[in-house]
Amino acid sequence: MRIIEGQKYLTTGDLGAYVNRSPATIVKWCKYSDRLSDSGNERLIPKPLVVNGQRLFTTEQALAVKEFSESKKYGKMAEFNRKSLGKRGADIEKRMKAREKEQEKMQEEKKEKELEVTLSKVNRRAVDYTKRFQHIKKNL
Repeated sequence: MRIIEGQKYLTTGDLGAYVNRSPATIVKWCKYSDRLSDSGNERLIPKPLVVNGQRLFTTEQALAVKEFSESKKYGKMAEFNRKSLGKRGADIEKRMKAREKEQEKMQEEKKEKELEVTLSKVNRRAVDYTKRFQHIKKNL
């Protein structure tokens, strides 16, 4: 905790302990928020005061960050994380696309199999129907 001009500020380490996240996670959230604000979108977390490269948050901002950390949905920052990882992120992106294609293919195969099962049931009924009246044909 730092006190500047009578106001208490939390460092990223203090804030991370408060919201049960690592300081590196807080820094990533800050960077992603900066990128969003540069592109004209709303920030995820409030803009911290930066002194000598150290991010400092007020208690009100800390409450907003805690609220964000509790309400954050899984995958919300996936695109940012992949871009920030560089080559490794590109590899992850390729794997994700391949997995999506594989899942689509599996869905199509599942639909085809269901259709095949349904048609086989219909065909079975038709076969049973013809066999059912076979004895009548013999008697005629």
